Amino acid sequence: MLRRFSEELAEDREFEIGGELFKFRYPYWEEGAALFDEDLTPSENGDGGDFSFRADTEMAIKRIPMFLDPTNEAHARFKRLVARKTDAVPRHQIVQLYRWLVEVTSGLPTNPPSESVTGGGSNGTPSEEESSSPAETPEASVSETSSTPPTPSRGRPART
Repeated sequence: MLRRFSEELAEDREFEIGGELFKFRYPYWEEGAALFDEDLTPSENGDGGDFSFRADTEMAIKRIPMFLDPTNEAHARFKRLVARKTDAVPRHQIVQLYRWLVEVTSGLPTNPPSESVTGGGSNGTPSEEESSSPAETPEASVSETSSTPPTPSRGRPART
C-alpha cells in the first residue's frame, strides 16, 4: 500500500491569537532541525536547569516567527501583537502557541507523559484484581489524588 506523506500534512493552517489571524508554515528542515537539536540538548549556558517564565516566553516570541507564513505582514503583525500592553496577549497563550506549532510541524509531543505521584500507574505486571469492566473500576477519592501543581514545562519536546 502506497503511503502518501504529503497528504498527512495539516491542511488547515490558520490560527488566531490576540484577535489576529495567522497561517503557519512548515519550516525549512534545517531551521527545524537546529531548533529541535537546541531544545533537546542540555543547556551549556550555566542556567542549571532553573525555569524562568521570562526566558520561556522570550524563547517562544523569538521562535514563533519561524513558523509564520510571511504573507500579509505576519512577522510585523506578530511583533506588534506581543509588544502591545493594552489588550495584551497573556504570556501562557504565547507559550502554548509555540508548543502547539512545534508539535504540529514536527510530529514530536511537546510535553513528556505525566508521572503518577500516587502510584496510579502500572509497573507492567498485570494484577489479578484488575478488571476490564469500567463499572468495576474504583474511582479515586479526593485524598488519593495529588494536589501538587504541575511543574512548568520548558517547551522542550519529549525524548523518546
